[in-house]
Amino acid sequence: MSAPRRALLWVAGLLLALSGSARAHDPFEITTDAHVSGEEMSVHTTLSLQTAARACLDGADAARRLEPGDFEALRSRLESCARDDYRITAGGEALRLRSASVRLTVEADLEMLLVYERPQASPLVFDALRLRRLIPRAGVVLTVTGARTFLGQKLLRPDDAVLEIPITPEAEALGTPPLPSFGRYLWLGVEHILTGADHLLFLLGLLVMCRRVRSVAIIVTCFTLAHSITLALAALGLVTLSPRIVEPLIAASIVLVGIENLWRRSEPEGRWVSRWVVAFGFGLIHGLGFAGALRQLGLGAPGTSVVGPLLAFNLGVELGQLSVAAVVLAVLWRLPRTGLLRRLPQLVSLAVAAVGLFWLVQRLAG
Repeated sequence: MSAPRRALLWVAGLLLALSGSARAHDPFEITTDAHVSGEEMSVHTTLSLQTAARACLDGADAARRLEPGDFEALRSRLESCARDDYRITAGGEALRLRSASVRLTVEADLEMLLVYERPQASPLVFDALRLRRLIPRAGVVLTVTGARTFLGQKLLRPDDAVLEIPITPEAEALGTPPLPSFGRYLWLGVEHILTGADHLLFLLGLLVMCRRVRSVAIIVTCFTLAHSITLALAALGLVTLSPRIVEPLIAASIVLVGIENLWRRSEPEGRWVSRWVVAFGFGLIHGLGFAGALRQLGLGAPGTSVVGPLLAFNLGVELGQLSVAAVVLAVLWRLPRTGLLRRLPQLVSLAVAAVGLFWLVQRLAG
């Protein structure tokens, strides 16, 4: 097989792998907040309707896409599911469930509202029974607080679905609860960018036309500066924007950068100011996407620091981003620009725009 054909197959495989991960922020993310107060413990769980179908329903119903209009017909089944969502014990004895209800949020997600008797023995154990029915990448960010203290937090996975917390008889923290380390947040940042197909595709679109190190450095700097600003603002709660708005905007940014590449056809000799503006402007939007993922990991929980995790996560994002950019550009810059490979940047840009358009339609429809 000739070198040009192998190169084109390599690029096609890369884009196919990216398109197969259409949601960098997938719907299999669940948050649970448990709070001990007075004579009871309230447990609030929020998840998408699609995730609720997979976790709570059986057969063909589990595979269908639930719409808000389906809620009333399925209310009793979803409420029954909520009752079995967790097995919660204190001192080895199951806590008595006092009430359970379900409702739709303003964003058409499902919220499970449960009230248990107050835990009075140690340890307090949460076992996410329903989580084991979901795919491996599903996760629950479980945060537990007392009346005056932070009790514990953990990112539960199907293969690690239990949180055990030593507590006092007053349901307060016994010692210092374990929190994610700086290195853990650093790795989560790397992991997020490496599995964030839409962020990587946008970065590929920004850089595929570049043939000079200076252009790459300026574009990456603009993108990094922009998403660092909104990541910090959103993580600190100063700026909020619904994922239902952020994710279509991220997809639209991919479409725009791919189309602009096709229009320009090559890297201009002068300053590419508009590309820097695009990198910075849409970097602000991508930063909101990063912040959403960081909040899912529990940033800002009561009793936790914000600065360290924010710095570590952002640094992890940059390390992952620079690693991918270095590998992709090293390959693209070493390819000969002869024959069909002369049009490689345009072919890649066309594929970038097409995948971005597919994601945009999918996210607007979802």
